[in-house]
Amino acid sequence: MTYKSHSFINGLRFSCVKAMKENRIKFIITLVLVLIAISAGVFVAIKNTANSSLSSLQEISLDDFASGFVGSSSAFFSRTLSLTINVLILFGVSFVPFLFPLAEVLIVYRSYLFGLNFTLIFLLYGLGGSLTAIVVILPCQLLTLFILIMFYLVLSKINGNCKRYGGTDCNRFLFLLFGLLLLIAVNLVETILLYLLNGQVILVI
Repeated sequence: MTYKSHSFINGLRFSCVKAMKENRIKFIITLVLVLIAISAGVFVAIKNTANSSLSSLQEISLDDFASGFVGSSSAFFSRTLSLTINVLILFGVSFVPFLFPLAEVLIVYRSYLFGLNFTLIFLLYGLGGSLTAIVVILPCQLLTLFILIMFYLVLSKINGNCKRYGGTDCNRFLFLLFGLLLLIAVNLVETILLYLLNGQVILVI
């Protein structure tokens, strides 16, 4: 490991800890809203299981779940595009503290779709789909949500420090690249596991 990479990892670890401490209220608010959004998604899925229009809320329809398309390279790149857009939006709003509600809307919307789709898996795909959801989708998607939340908090802290102390050590684009690569790695692991397990379902949000 080179000195620069070691320094970056240490800086990232320090930034995450500092971001958690300095944005404790924002983090708690975000977690509460995430739990509410997931619960809302679960409720809507239970109340409208037979409603075919629910599939329109997803980038891949429920028919694609059954066909096994979700374990394909096309699905991987589709999810990667979605994640990239999410990251770029969070990156942009992190420059302005007053845009925090916009970041919350994006994270809450993803959380809602997570609750919706995860519940539909249990209701429509039986035991096999449920096991796939618990073993693969649940940990991967919760990790994705956590990375997005921390990405926004850390970037907000970096931008604040840059405004306060100057831009001599502002590695904003390096953190952007690192966050995006981390999310793509989680997406890749999820796709491979779904392919190996012949998964029929996945969140695409």
